[in-house]
Order: sequence, then C-alpha cells, then structure tokens
Amino acid sequence: MDMRNQWQPVTEIYQQGSDPAAAQFDADPMTLVNAVRKARRAAEGNVPFGITAITALYFIRAAIYTLFAVKLAAAADTDLGIWIVSRCPALIPFSLSGVDHKKLPTTMAEVLGVLAALSLALGVMWLLRWKPILFISVLFSGYIITWFAICMFNIGGLGDSSVFSNTQIDLVVVEAATNLLIFFYIALYPNLKNTFRRQF
Repeated sequence: MDMRNQWQPVTEIYQQGSDPAAAQFDADPMTLVNAVRKARRAAEGNVPFGITAITALYFIRAAIYTLFAVKLAAAADTDLGIWIVSRCPALIPFSLSGVDHKKLPTTMAEVLGVLAALSLALGVMWLLRWKPILFISVLFSGYIITWFAICMFNIGGLGDSSVFSNTQIDLVVVEAATNLLIFFYIALYPNLKNTFRRQF
C-alpha cells in the first residue's frame, strides 16, 4: 500500500491550513483587494470630531453673517437692525471708523455679505478635505486673533482699546477664543494632514 499522500494533519488548525479551498480563498487577489478597500473606507469614515466641528462652525458663521447682512440691507432702522449695527464691530475684523454714519449700515451689510461668502468657501473646502485649507485657516484665524488683540489691548499704539463697547466684549471674547481653538487645533493635532487627501 502506497503511504505517500495519505498523511493528514492531526490537529484541526493544521487541517484547516491544509484545506485547498481555504488556501485558494486566502490567495485570491480580489479577496485581498476587497479587504484593503473595506479597511480604507472604514479608516476614511473615522473623521476626527475637531474637523467636523470646524466645518460646521464655518457654515454656521456663513448663515449668521448672511442673516445679519440681509436684515441690515432690508431694514437697518428697526430695533433688530440697530441691535446688529451695535454688535457688528465685534464681528468685522477691520475698522469702519472712517465710514459715514449714515452709510454705516449699508457698508456693514456689504462687509457681512463678503464675510458670509468667505466663511461658506472655507466650510466647503473643509468639507472636501482640501489640504491647502489648513494653511488658509491658520492665516485667517491668526489674523482675527491679532486684530482683536490690537484693538483690545492697544498694542504699540496701533489700535484703539475703546473701539468695542461693553456689550460687544463678550462677543469679542467668544470670537477670539473660537479662532484660537481653530489655530491651535490645526497647529498641534497629530497627523492632521493625513486626513486631508485632496490636492486640487
């Protein structure tokens, strides 16, 4: 009796390893490709919470700026319009002190419209995971933080510490703190660039 090719593994593990069907399944390149694709989709789906929060923040800003701009353009002399005008300096990162008082609501509406479009563009770029948006957001947040710091603390005599009224201070603090968080999140979060895969 020919004993060749009659040997069988004793343990179940070795029996499974010697199963031709299982070996063929493991060696199937399409099976490996599908496994890699599934793992990649799972990895891409795990978006850090910070990215989602920043993206939502830019869209919320765009909505608020648009709402304020429309209200000022439609009826600046109403109570709501006056309330918006009184708080707009805390939302606009440059001085409008040289604008005629009568034209101030219209100018503020135009500036808020530009800021709304800018915030919407930033939100879309974050949503698309466009890598250059990290650098752009750092510059934008850094500029806003610097502007508010100059205005609040009158650094080097370049700003006016009285540019904001007491009713605007809280809004300034929230805006500055938000941009500070964005700035440090982008600067310090490990391997953040790896989440942004689009180069266009």
